[in-house]
Amino acid sequence: MMSLTAYPPTRWSLSVLWAAGALLIFFAIGASSLVSLMMLMVAAVIPPVVFLSLWNDGPPPTIAEIIRATEDRR
Repeated sequence: MMSLTAYPPTRWSLSVLWAAGALLIFFAIGASSLVSLMMLMVAAVIPPVVFLSLWNDGPPPTIAEIIRATEDRR
């Protein structure tokens, strides 16, 4: 079974879903002031940026894994 980190587009998909949800909520409540637009930017941009920057891909490969991968390709 593959983990979520095995699919890099998953991160971007989750971030896009977050931003789209923020946009939908913004338009659903009918907010149209400048303050509302600034709050939308904060709600739609900041969490996905933090999410993408903190997502860890796991530990780097060990030397043994790298050697094994190169031997398997021969």
